[in-house]
Order: sequence, then C-alpha cells, then structure tokens
Amino acid sequence: MELKKIWMSPETRKKSHYGYRTVGGILGIVLLMTALLLTGAFLSLSLGLPQQSSSMILALLTSALGIVLAVRLGQRGMQDAMIFFLTENDRLWIMDARSISNYGYGFLGFEVGAMETQAFLRMQGKKPYLPQGADEILKVWNIKENNSHYAIRCQSRHPNKRVTRHTYFLVKGLQDEEMLLREFERRKTWENTLEPAENRNILYILLSGLAFAVCVTICVMSHPAVARMPGEIYFPCMGASLIAFWFLLYFIIRQHRGE
Repeated sequence: MELKKIWMSPETRKKSHYGYRTVGGILGIVLLMTALLLTGAFLSLSLGLPQQSSSMILALLTSALGIVLAVRLGQRGMQDAMIFFLTENDRLWIMDARSISNYGYGFLGFEVGAMETQAFLRMQGKKPYLPQGADEILKVWNIKENNSHYAIRCQSRHPNKRVTRHTYFLVKGLQDEEMLLREFERRKTWENTLEPAENRNILYILLSGLAFAVCVTICVMSHPAVARMPGEIYFPCMGASLIAFWFLLYFIIRQHRGE
C-alpha cells in the first residue's frame, strides 16, 4: 500500500540509537544505584549514623531515583519505537518496533533484541514502508491526555486478522503531532458522541486505598513489637495488604490510561 504520511520520532527519522540508549541506560541506572548505595553506606559508617534507619532511607531514596530514571528511559524508548502510518486509502496503522524482536532470556537476549529493534528503526528512517506486523486502527474509543503522552483506547486489527481492544501510547514530541491526533479523532464512532460511561475507577481507587490502609494498620497493631492486637492475624493481614495494594495499583493504571 502506498504511504501518504508517516509519523516517527525525530531521532528515528535521522538515525536511531534505540539499542545503544536502551542497553546503556539500563546499565547506567544499575551502576548509579550501586554507586549511591555503596557511597551512602560508607558515609553512614564514617559518620556513625544508626545503621537500620539510615540503610532503610538510603534504599528507599535510591529505589525511587531508579524508578524515575527507568520510567523516563521507557518513555523515550516508546517514543522511538512507535511509528504511525497513513496510507493513500485513508487507513491508519501503528507499529511498535519492539514487537518484531525475540528478546530471548537474560540481559544478553534483551541486548540482542534491542539491537534488532534499532536495525529495523534505521531501515524505517532511511526508506519507510508499511511492515507486515503493523496493527490497523479501526475505531477510537477514547483519547486521554497526560503530562508526557496520550493514551489512546482503540479497536485494532492485528496482523493475524484478530480484532481486539487495545491501548496505545503516543509520547509527545512527534513532528506534526496535531495532524496525527486529528486522524485519531476522525476515527471516533457515533458511540463516542453519546453520554460517556460512568467512570468508576475513582470509586475503586478509594475503596482499594481504604482497604489497603486498614490492612496496613492492622498489620502494625498486630506486630510483635506493638502487640496491640493478636499476633496470629499479622501474616494474614500482610497478605491482604498485598492484595489490596495490587487492586489499588491496577485501578490507578486504568485511570491513567483512560480505560
């Protein structure tokens, strides 16, 4: 099919460094966290700080920094890997280049897969074409704007002809981004003009958050160090806390994705 318009990240259009950035970024995050932990432990011992409290604070801060850096790295990789195609017959396609690679097992397999993705992106940058693995966007149910990206809930047809609902992410920063958003808007059906379905995610977030808070409180009160409640309920409540936290995280993600 003849291509009418293509949207890809500026770097992919020039010369993709997806593999180098992804692998190097992961190694850099791991080395940075290791260096921070070792440095913090050395300073804690040198200054004579309480070991338990200082180690916990250091671990929490280092983990938070690692999560932030990993999220940013993932967003940049997603922007580089996603390519959108508009054909002459007005059909809109989307391709996640990460799906073409077999990442195998372990970090070495991941590295090989990342370099395969980079090679594909470089071919697209030189001479774009519609790959066989692209998904066709049939309908758009919802477009939710977030700080760094758009979450687009669609009905799409996969290469195996299976039609499913899927959420795609459009990371902000693409050239002619507004034109691509208009193409998604055009594919909204008449069902979207009706009164939108009630969003119950907020209610579920509140309920699961309340359940999590109650379970954590009971865990603290039943801990042997506190002993304000029977110790036999400590481990069951700990398991209930994990379940409540899983539901809380699940509904937060759904709300963030506009589902």
